[in-house]
Amino acid sequence: MRVSTYAFYRSGELSLMQRQSALLETQAQIASGKRINTPADDPVGAANAMSTRTALSQLDQFKSNQDRASYLLNLGESTLGQFVDTAQTIKERLIAAGDGAYSNAERRAIATDLQGILAQMVGLANSSDGAGGYLFAGSREATAPFSQSGLAISFNGDDTLARLEVSSNRLQQVKQAGDDLFLKLRPGNGTFTTTAASGNTGSGVIDPGSVIDPTQVTGSSYTIGFSVAAGATTYQVVRASDSAVVASGTYSAPASIDFDGQHVAISGTPANGDTFQVAPAGYQSIFDTLAAAVQLLSKGVTTSADKAQLQTSLSGLNASFDQVLDHLSLKRAEYGSALSELDSYAKLNDDRQLQYKTRLSAVEDLDLAQATGELSRRQTTFQAAIQSYSMISKLSLFNYLG
Repeated sequence: MRVSTYAFYRSGELSLMQRQSALLETQAQIASGKRINTPADDPVGAANAMSTRTALSQLDQFKSNQDRASYLLNLGESTLGQFVDTAQTIKERLIAAGDGAYSNAERRAIATDLQGILAQMVGLANSSDGAGGYLFAGSREATAPFSQSGLAISFNGDDTLARLEVSSNRLQQVKQAGDDLFLKLRPGNGTFTTTAASGNTGSGVIDPGSVIDPTQVTGSSYTIGFSVAAGATTYQVVRASDSAVVASGTYSAPASIDFDGQHVAISGTPANGDTFQVAPAGYQSIFDTLAAAVQLLSKGVTTSADKAQLQTSLSGLNASFDQVLDHLSLKRAEYGSALSELDSYAKLNDDRQLQYKTRLSAVEDLDLAQATGELSRRQTTFQAAIQSYSMISKLSLFNYLG
């Protein structure tokens, strides 16, 4: 086979170029600290590295969402904590208002104080989320969720709950709806309420009552009526749903009356024809409950019947605010539970990030000691190739003619 001079030189040049390319590749790897700088360096490894980086990018987004969720949950929990403190203050005011030595002016002063607390509670309910929205507005972020007109409070939000994806296939609720937090509470003892008829003339007082057997509760309303004849006072409890008399007897103060799984206590001296109502507890907002307290304490009390009405109403309001405190504490606990769950996801996210970063390092990071040795070897071979080619390229047939 004949080898032409051109082919001989071209082969030498290609060999030099390949050795130079290998040398430059090693130098680039050492400069970047990466074994793979382009997909051509290792197509399979490059694909694995890209897949790992995509997973890391998703985990970074989860981390960002977790930080945002933690901020909103802590803000909501803190706001509910202030609500709980405010509700406890209201309880203290109501207990003080029940002092028989208080004058009408003193009770009106408490009513004025409670009216200011109502405005404060509306302000808390309209707390900002720090990003132009509201904590308790649902999806209606453009306007404040609650508006006030005198003692009337209106809800302008909705019950759509904001969620953030904090882990794979896990959406974390980060806000609670204002209607569920502040509007849907059960007054009285949480199952039923007790009230005195406005026309009562005696000094009888009924307590908020309690449930003694939930399986017997009918959900009906009841009227407890009193009759006074020949110096004896009797009572009857009539169920509204079927007009049945479910309890009756002779009254002597104080009296405990049980009917259909419910218990109430009545004290004082009811007059002939006086009645008390026992009704299922429907929904009532925190604001309406407080507004009722303001209206009650703004009224003047003169007769013993007025005082009995006041005591019955205050007793019911105190029980209602016990329900408020229980409700808010439960909702606050839900925030705490969500924060605890979020911490678990954050730890899991950190663990996965470490795993993926370790995997990425194993795929593309350079063994510096090995690469340094390889660089030295390739530099030596490249220099030797240059010198060899330089000498050989100068030879020709004329060097041997003489």
